[in-house]
Amino acid sequence: MSHMTPNDFEARYQQDPDPWDYEQSDYEQAKYEATLDACGDGPFANALELGGSIGVFTEMLAPRCAALTTVDVARTAAAMARRRLVDFPQVRVIRGAIPEAVPDQQFDLIVASEILYYLAPEDLDRTLSLIRARLVTGGRLVAVHWRPPGPERPFTAAEVHARLREDPWLTPLRGDEAGIYLLDVLERR
Repeated sequence: MSHMTPNDFEARYQQDPDPWDYEQSDYEQAKYEATLDACGDGPFANALELGGSIGVFTEMLAPRCAALTTVDVARTAAAMARRRLVDFPQVRVIRGAIPEAVPDQQFDLIVASEILYYLAPEDLDRTLSLIRARLVTGGRLVAVHWRPPGPERPFTAAEVHARLREDPWLTPLRGDEAGIYLLDVLERR
């Protein structure tokens, strides 16, 4: 089992400023629309996006949030997100590893899009504990992950989402298996 390190992510962004084609891909655009719909209309008092990358989805979510924090490990991606989000003063971009870089705050929305399956097993455990501690009662967790496995990911989408659905501190509200990604909406008990 292997996983991408912070240096691996940074190298991808150094080689290509949009390595997963977030800005142009039909897949990404459809997934963003479905994820935004799953988040709900808001307004959200304080939202968190794990693995915000270059800020394409962040820019879509920002108008629904009084405060929004996005975290990404890649320096280049975080810098690009800051430039993209300059017109949204309520958005804070943090460069750092998950879960260490997640601020000690309460959130009423947490979005984890194509990030949890990249975490090493101990980091996934710590991140899920952190989500439990930081998501307010009645707060929403929206998780979406690409289904095909990859050698750089220790977990599959199915493994991550099964774990979320089975956790006693979350109530599943909605689950979609939209072709090549899984999307779950869960509420903190």
